[in-house]
Amino acid sequence: MRQFQDALRRGAGDMKSWIAAREVELQRGLQRSEQALDTYRRGVERAAQSAQSALVSKAEQLIETGASRILPRPAARSTAVSKPPSPSTPTRKPASAQPGQAAQDWLQEATAQTAAAARGAQDAFTLGLGDQAYAGLGAVGDVLQGDDFGASYQKRMAQERARDAADAQNYAAARTTGQVLGVGGQVLVTGALLGPWGAALVPAAQGVRIGQTAPLILRETAALAGAGGAAGVIGQAIDDVAHWKVGTPGDYGGAIVGGTLGALAARRGNVARAGAAAGLTESVAQDTLNGGLNAQSAARAREAAAAGATVAGLVGASVAKHMDGLPIKAKGVMGERVSRVRNFVRGHKTGPTKKTAHKLPGGGHTFPDLRTYKNGLPQQLIESKFGRKAHLSPRQIQATIELNNYRVDHSVPRDIGAALGLPISVIFPWDWATTQPQLEPGATAP
Repeated sequence: MRQFQDALRRGAGDMKSWIAAREVELQRGLQRSEQALDTYRRGVERAAQSAQSALVSKAEQLIETGASRILPRPAARSTAVSKPPSPSTPTRKPASAQPGQAAQDWLQEATAQTAAAARGAQDAFTLGLGDQAYAGLGAVGDVLQGDDFGASYQKRMAQERARDAADAQNYAAARTTGQVLGVGGQVLVTGALLGPWGAALVPAAQGVRIGQTAPLILRETAALAGAGGAAGVIGQAIDDVAHWKVGTPGDYGGAIVGGTLGALAARRGNVARAGAAAGLTESVAQDTLNGGLNAQSAARAREAAAAGATVAGLVGASVAKHMDGLPIKAKGVMGERVSRVRNFVRGHKTGPTKKTAHKLPGGGHTFPDLRTYKNGLPQQLIESKFGRKAHLSPRQIQATIELNNYRVDHSVPRDIGAALGLPISVIFPWDWATTQPQLEPGATAP
């Protein structure tokens, strides 16, 4: 028994020795594995760093090459001494000479281009009123700090104009692109706001004139052109008062040209298009008469056309929609008023409004709305119609065939819309909303 216990003790001791030896071997294996893993990890890190450096270097080269092809080069600096720009005026930074800064410079340049485009879109969409609103709100804040409102407003407007001038010089393509998008946004938003009134801008949606309607005579056309020219003069006078200045003869001459052509264009029935024509021709004529067209003429003409189309379209559509919804009796009165205006322009007096029967040669009677006189002698019998659905009765059609002194006047809602919308668009001081810095007459573009 004692021998068995001794043998058991010796076996347990041998087992412990064997386990201890295996533990030592296991620890050494783990250490070798950790060392190999660490060596592999360092190798991977070095390879990744090398690949990253090569990739970044290649990307910088591609970005620098693409930026030099896509982005416009900075404008050449003038040798003349000029005032340093204000802190709020963005200026284009020169290209970095270090290749490692190419990506950062490209990002800054792209950001500046995007900001210039956004400012151009905002100016065009708001007709420049965004700058004035920003300057006005800033001036109100300055007043709360004890500053003078007028001086603060002028200072902030000068900063806004300086920033617009810097964009026009350094980021001309981006600013122009933004302005085009802004005008497109105007069209979309205007159409959405008009809703069903938008149909009033389409001549076909307002009905077709009665085929027997008397056309305008030369005297009426001349009076229409004269009224448009007068509206242009009034609009220029309002603009002078708004800017506390005295307009040049070229300013008033261009206003007459624009108002006249706009009034003649309104005969086609699309008041928005007539407003655009008036603004465009007025702007081009004024620049031409004030020393010639310059680099800013195209932008100014575009803004004038957009302002004229927007104001004339909104006012004209609203008025036309209202007139189209009048009761039948009110439409009859409106038709007679239009005929009275035509009689006045033609130099005829309108007789009593009481309708009396007039016998037709082929039999039957007609009851004209008005009768005209000149030097006490009767001139014409007038049938006045108003509205998209107006038409002649069989006896009235007979009168147009058998009577030489029978005249049909037919006016539609768009006529009244144009009569009010176009003058308002011409008188509207759109130059308050100038989004491009203007040059003095005779000056050269930067």
